[in-house]
Amino acid sequence: MVREWTIAAAVAALTIDATACATNHASGTASPRDVMIVTVNNSNYMDLDVFAVRGRARARVGSVTGLSTATFRVPAEYAPDGNLQLLIDPIGSNTTYTTETISVNPGQHVELTVAPVLRMSSFSVWSR
Repeated sequence: MVREWTIAAAVAALTIDATACATNHASGTASPRDVMIVTVNNSNYMDLDVFAVRGRARARVGSVTGLSTATFRVPAEYAPDGNLQLLIDPIGSNTTYTTETISVNPGQHVELTVAPVLRMSSFSVWSR
């Protein structure tokens, strides 16, 4: 009787675990409306790492090779209050560039142009 009870408890626990994993996976997936599109036009010859900044924390968005363009899908959780700040970190350089706070909503498109002189970089926000 004890063994049957233990087996039933184990099956119930596995069923609950599998259901919880499936639920977490589905809720963790961002819908197309929950992302911001960020396009980085790198007019600099150096390769860049791009980060989303929130206070002192930063999350890597991606990288862009020199003199090229890359587009990234940024989860809205990087700007939960509608304010996005991007940090550009050229690989192999001691200098960085941080945008001012960009007011952006999910579904909007941010275009960042990185100039050869970092402090001359600019951004714009577009609705799709």
